[in-house]
Amino acid sequence: MKVLPKLLTVLLTSLLLSSCVTRQENGARYSVYVTNAHQFQLLSPSAFEENMDRFQNITGYFQEKVHIFGAYIKSDDEKVAITFFNQMGGSVGDLLYTGDSLQANSHFFPPAAKFEYMMADFQFCYCRKELLTSSLEAAGLRFDVIEQDGKEIRQIWDNDQLVIQVEKEKNRTKLQNFLRQYSYDIQEGT
Repeated sequence: MKVLPKLLTVLLTSLLLSSCVTRQENGARYSVYVTNAHQFQLLSPSAFEENMDRFQNITGYFQEKVHIFGAYIKSDDEKVAITFFNQMGGSVGDLLYTGDSLQANSHFFPPAAKFEYMMADFQFCYCRKELLTSSLEAAGLRFDVIEQDGKEIRQIWDNDQLVIQVEKEKNRTKLQNFLRQYSYDIQEGT
């Protein structure tokens, strides 16, 4: 009988910990771990620098593999909708983020895929700098913006460790996650 209370305690603790990974109890806010210790709450769709209605060609690099796909983004102050395409132009999935909900629909992504991380990367690239600064500082991280050679360089630091860098040019954005060892090269479509 002594085993049952211990088992229930372990089960409840596991459920509580796993439920806090992507949602916080104060509303339906989503969050991600930028580092193993620092959690960033996703910003609302109104935090983006501009409304979007565009196609992007994306090349992703992860574990020595290259992934090439397209994305059509439509966003406004209330939602961000992204449709992903394979190299042949076929739809492989959709993502809809409203701030209160994050819905993903795809037969090609693994069921355990955490789309809030994809949305966080998207926000690091395209949200307003002042909102990212305050939100990342609240998470215990530093956010720097450097203008250099016609580029805007955004950097997320954990003390003296560069975690994420985003380089933005007119028609190209490159995100590098040094901690998790992946990157995206995003070309704006015409």
